[in-house]
Amino acid sequence: MQPTESQSTDLQSTDVMVREMVRKRHRRRRTLLVSLVAVVVVTGAALVGAGLVRANNTAPDKVPNRVPADVADDKAGLAASTGEVRVDLYLDYLCPECRNTEKALAPELERLKASGDVSVVYHPVTFLDDRSSPGGYSTRAASAAACAADRGRFEQYSAVLFSEQPAEGGPGLSEDRLITAGRDAGITGDAFENCVRDGTYTPWVTYVSEVAASRKVALTPTVMVNGERVEVTGSDAAASLTRAVAEARR
Repeated sequence: MQPTESQSTDLQSTDVMVREMVRKRHRRRRTLLVSLVAVVVVTGAALVGAGLVRANNTAPDKVPNRVPADVADDKAGLAASTGEVRVDLYLDYLCPECRNTEKALAPELERLKASGDVSVVYHPVTFLDDRSSPGGYSTRAASAAACAADRGRFEQYSAVLFSEQPAEGGPGLSEDRLITAGRDAGITGDAFENCVRDGTYTPWVTYVSEVAASRKVALTPTVMVNGERVEVTGSDAAASLTRAVAEARR
């Protein structure tokens, strides 16, 4: 299914913002030379190509000292299962389409994880930090989600964040609400609260986002199966994922 004219405009607007975020971040760090290229091919009102971040194919050269539990081998995501086929999900907690994708894919992802066929890796990125006021909500939410991973409740906590996703342009969920959301996700004890208040995993989520940019991931949601992007914004995202996993296993 081709995107509508309105969806095309939203994608282009999001892409411009994300590419600007990556440019500023990499300039501050002075560790990567980033060139931003948008390749847009329009047939009628349909968006055929989307913008990509083209970096020098070099990820940040230093992993943060603190990484959450269940971190993937490359330290740039959270591993939720192990299996023959790798499924990578790049999500931003302020991204409305990420909320829709999380809801649409959750049952199928649970089935695939239970089958032992897939390694599901979540990448909580911060591409939309500039879309909250004050900025930084994507980072705060992703860091809190990493704290939830330490308690073994990352997916449950992510579901709570998406169910209460704030509108763009506002301050986002407060720090207190990010903490009480942990209880809704089944997290108890003071360790989670301390982790959220301290911003323990802020450096890590920045690292995750920069690694994503180096892999030419510039839009959220992005879902990849064995490194190949899968379209999950259509009417049957779960079926698209199922087909991609089946093809990867052949």
